[in-house]
Amino acid sequence: MTDHIAEMKQMLAKARRTTNEDGFVVAALYKFADLPDYRELQPVVQQLCDDAGALGTILLAKEGINGTICAPAAGMKTILEWLADEPRFEALSLKFSFTAEQAFLRMKVRLKNEIVTMGVPQINPAQQTGTYVEANEWNSLIADPDVMVVDTRNTYETAIGMFEGAVDPRTTNFRDFPTWAQALARQDNDKRPKKLAMYCTGGIRCEKASALMQDLGFDEVYHLKGGILKYLEDVPDDTSKWTGECFVFDGRVAVDHDLQRGSYGMCHACRMPLSQMEMTHPDFEGGISCHHCKSTQDPARTRRFAERQRQIKLARERGKKHLGASHCKQK
Repeated sequence: MTDHIAEMKQMLAKARRTTNEDGFVVAALYKFADLPDYRELQPVVQQLCDDAGALGTILLAKEGINGTICAPAAGMKTILEWLADEPRFEALSLKFSFTAEQAFLRMKVRLKNEIVTMGVPQINPAQQTGTYVEANEWNSLIADPDVMVVDTRNTYETAIGMFEGAVDPRTTNFRDFPTWAQALARQDNDKRPKKLAMYCTGGIRCEKASALMQDLGFDEVYHLKGGILKYLEDVPDDTSKWTGECFVFDGRVAVDHDLQRGSYGMCHACRMPLSQMEMTHPDFEGGISCHHCKSTQDPARTRRFAERQRQIKLARERGKKHLGASHCKQK
C-alpha cells in the first residue's frame, strides 16, 4: 500500500502543476475477497471515511469490496493506511484521479449480495478469472486478429468512448451481460472468437465477466488490469487506442485522456451523458429531461423532477446543498 500512497502523491503533484489547486483525490477501488464478516465491517468503514472527510460509495459483500470515494489527500492517506492493515485487501485494485471540487454529495457504505451485480451465483472471481493484461501490453493484445475485444460496460458509457475495434454488447445493465455472453458461446466453433480481451472502467466488471466466459467454455480470456482508467494513466496519448472520453460514476461525468474532467454533462432524469451540443437541444431541461428521455417520460415523473430542481435551486440560493447527509444503508 506504500506504493499506492506514493502513486497518489505523484498524481497530485502532476495535477497541481496543471491546475495550481490542492483539490481532492478520487480513488476507484475493488478487491474480490472472502469477507464473511462484511456486515460487521460496514460501520467501521463508514466511520473511517467520515473521519477522513471522504464522500462517495463503498459496497461490501461476501465476495469483496468495491467503491469510489473522494477525499482531501491527507484523508485519503488515512484510508489507504487502514486498508493496508487488512490482509484480505492485499493487492487491492486502486486507481487515482484528481478533481478541483468534491465529486460526491454524501458518504454511503452499502451491504450487497454482490459487489458488482451480474446475477450468476456460481461465478466466483476470487477463485477463478481470466488472465490479467497490464495497460502497457494491451495494445499488442488487441492488435491480434484472433482477438475479439469486448466492452463490458453499458450503452450510456460506450456512447462517449471505446477502444478502437471493440464490440459493444449493447447492455443497459451488467445483469444483461450473461445473456449476450451465452449467445456468443452458442455460436458454432468456427464462428466463435479464439481469444477474448475484455475491459471496463476500473477492471471489476471485466474481471467478473472473464470468469463467466471461462465458465461458458472460452479458454483464452484476458481482461485489462485496472481498466480504462489505468490505461489512460499509463499509456501516452500518441500511442493510445482509446477514442473519446471515459464515463465515470461521479459528478465529473467523464474524464479525458489526462484523467481530467471531461466535456460531458448529464441528464439527471435518465442518466445519459450529454455533449455540450446536446445540452442546447430544445428537449433539454436541466435535471428534468433531454432528447433521450423526454418522449418517454410520464407527466408525474416530469413534475417530480421539476420539483426536485426547484428545491435544488432554492437550496443553492441559501448557500446549502440539497443532497448530502452521510449514512449507512443496507440492501
